[in-house]
Amino acid sequence: MGHPTNFSTVTEAERYIKLGLYAFTFLLGVAGNSLVLLVLWKKKRRSVNDILIFNLSMSDLTLMLLSLPLNVFLLGGIDYPMVFCKLICPLMTATFNVSIFTLTFMAVYRWRVIINSLKPEMRHRYVIMWIIVIWIVGFSLLLPIIIVTETGNGGCKENWGPDQSRVYTAVLFTLQYVLPLTTIAGAYIMIGIDLGKAKERHDSNAQDRSALEVRRKEDLQIIKMMGLIVILFALCILPIQVAWLIADFGAEKHKKVGDVLLRVADIAAYLHACVNPIVYGTITRYFRREYIRYVKSVFCCKI
Repeated sequence: MGHPTNFSTVTEAERYIKLGLYAFTFLLGVAGNSLVLLVLWKKKRRSVNDILIFNLSMSDLTLMLLSLPLNVFLLGGIDYPMVFCKLICPLMTATFNVSIFTLTFMAVYRWRVIINSLKPEMRHRYVIMWIIVIWIVGFSLLLPIIIVTETGNGGCKENWGPDQSRVYTAVLFTLQYVLPLTTIAGAYIMIGIDLGKAKERHDSNAQDRSALEVRRKEDLQIIKMMGLIVILFALCILPIQVAWLIADFGAEKHKKVGDVLLRVADIAAYLHACVNPIVYGTITRYFRREYIRYVKSVFCCKI
């Protein structure tokens, strides 16, 4: 997932289509994630979930600001600069790592909160420490590709030893996709079981039923929001994962399929950074209300 499409081989029609899609995703992603960051920054009392969403939006905004503008520049057919191959392209993949690791942490943490409903939230400083660990791990996974990548033939070229590329691709696919999504699915299954048991216990005990019901609705709203985000992430990132699996493990007759898939997969991967703010506003009343307030302030010149 660390390699870009070689723009020197795209057709003129494909170039203009990509340019339009890049512009659309850039505007939507930057505006949406900036709005999320602004809403959370202005919020007086932030929950653990708010801090994690802030990190998720920061990762998506980093991807948009660093990767997309340079990709638009490279549509001109120029040779890839070394900084793109050694820094920007790996950074793009690192943001994907940060996103999926953050989503995994959110799912596991939500399960922990639900099964220990009487315990206080994790202290914010510990959450920030976990976020720092997530960024470090996200970047560390890209060290091998930074070492072996060079510029060549107008694009980025990786100089792997025998079978090293396949091993690295398999490791990335497992750590970026299979293991996190399996962990998230397991956490949500356990959450569903725990919520069902909790409902039975609450029905048999009228004391504090109202407060428990409010807490349950909040949990369900967060679970619904995160579940949708995870599904969209899985769908948006799947094409580029499949493309690189075909590139390393596919037969020669399948290479062209992988190349075609890779040409459209980068757009799908960028879209994942745009959809999260829409999900927040669709499902969460607080975000929807704040979105409307800030949009009105832009057009009405006052808050």
